Amino acid sequence: MKLSDLDGYIDGPGEFLDRAVSQGLVLELLNHAVWAPNDELREPWRFIFADSQYGNIMQGLQEQAPAYLLVLVKQEADQHKREEDFAAVCCLIQNFRLLAHEQSLGVRCTLHDWMYDPSRTEMFGVLSNERVAAVLELGYSASQPKENTELPETELHFELL
Repeated sequence: MKLSDLDGYIDGPGEFLDRAVSQGLVLELLNHAVWAPNDELREPWRFIFADSQYGNIMQGLQEQAPAYLLVLVKQEADQHKREEDFAAVCCLIQNFRLLAHEQSLGVRCTLHDWMYDPSRTEMFGVLSNERVAAVLELGYSASQPKENTELPETELHFELL
């Protein structure tokens, strides 16, 4: 598979089909995705799921998608723990995206200005000691990647100390 063939799976699909995303599937994927590295097993995440059943609550904030998953991270007072927790949440998001791909579920990971405004996030139930790490737009992709097992060689750059 070529990296260009993964377009839509790395950055997320361009368009979603008009097909519901099962809450049960999202919960199943999350139960596996939470096996993300986190010091002291703090599990600093929380999730809020929204789909068309809840109306158009995300309209004007996000691109149109059959479902949305708000990924929240606790805001620890200790800066070191706060950064560790955010890194763990990023690993969880990547786990979720890989697991979703196996189920042919497309995921667009998005960041928007409104996520940093507590007066706007509280309408979703985000607590004062939390922040939105990302909003995952979920749906089944209108296009599938081409099947090809050939991967291009990549050149890594690093320096030795």
